[in-house]
Amino acid sequence: MELEVRHLRAIAAISDTGSLTLAARQLGMSQPALSKLLQRIERCVGDTLFVRTRSGSVPTPLGADVLAEAHSVLRGMSGIRERAQAWGARGGPRDPLTLGGHCGYPQVALARRLRGLPWCPEVALREDLDPQAAVDGLAVGACDLALVYLPPQARLTVPDAVGGVVVHADEPVFIALAHDHPLARGGAPVPLERLADFPWVDEPPGYTLWTSYLRRACHEAAVSLDQRHSTVSLFTVLELVADEQAIAPAFSTSSDHPGHIVIRPLADQPLRLELHLFYRRHSLPHRHLEEVLHHLAGAYRDRLGCSGAYDDWWLGRREPVLE
Repeated sequence: MELEVRHLRAIAAISDTGSLTLAARQLGMSQPALSKLLQRIERCVGDTLFVRTRSGSVPTPLGADVLAEAHSVLRGMSGIRERAQAWGARGGPRDPLTLGGHCGYPQVALARRLRGLPWCPEVALREDLDPQAAVDGLAVGACDLALVYLPPQARLTVPDAVGGVVVHADEPVFIALAHDHPLARGGAPVPLERLADFPWVDEPPGYTLWTSYLRRACHEAAVSLDQRHSTVSLFTVLELVADEQAIAPAFSTSSDHPGHIVIRPLADQPLRLELHLFYRRHSLPHRHLEEVLHHLAGAYRDRLGCSGAYDDWWLGRREPVLE
């Protein structure tokens, strides 16, 4: 016989009440039935768990150890039940909306625009570097919306409970440079092959879909990057770039930092990303999807002025914007 949760509840009740009779009454069973169940439990663990004294049933040293573990398991089961009930009740107008994904400014700006709407009083951000993790999180209720970038032709496994919209099908990837870096002079677009002349900082190879896409794009262009530094910390990237120890890829919405870092476009837009908005079907955000897309487009318009590269792309783009 293996121990089950009902066995743990039985010995916990005996300990709490100090009596087989009272414990049986609490558990809704007869005293003889509980006595036989206790005997089976003791045979399973290999020794006696309780002894009878004048003050009632008292745990043995082994019983005390088993009870400590039993209470821990029962607390965990209670926590799981409470969390499940809480998730089941989600979706009301008073619940905070959780916005997952990983795309920098658009995620923060969309949260700022949605916060305070009649159906969205509060927004919590959840960062998932892995797009598949963000989509899976939607399916299980860990978040309500997710904004993720995907390389061209990349595909995710999207559960039936999740829907998605392509917001930008061809968003450029820029590069971040120290303000006095040789490639920053003049503000002209930088040819992809020039990136091979300087140390590069990026995610560790294979960390996300991005690194595989970058390697493939560079291979097709016969460019070999000198990735001297690997990190997923934006703070580390910014320090390395500002110190002119490396250059780095940058989301289109990245901002210039005058006197420290500048954002430059790549010539002929050789690196691109698709921005996707995923949502849980039949959820409150799904019912307000058009409004969410309207605010997302507004967030991009608000970003004008963050860099010359961004302004040129946003004002000259040909793809339609979902609003």
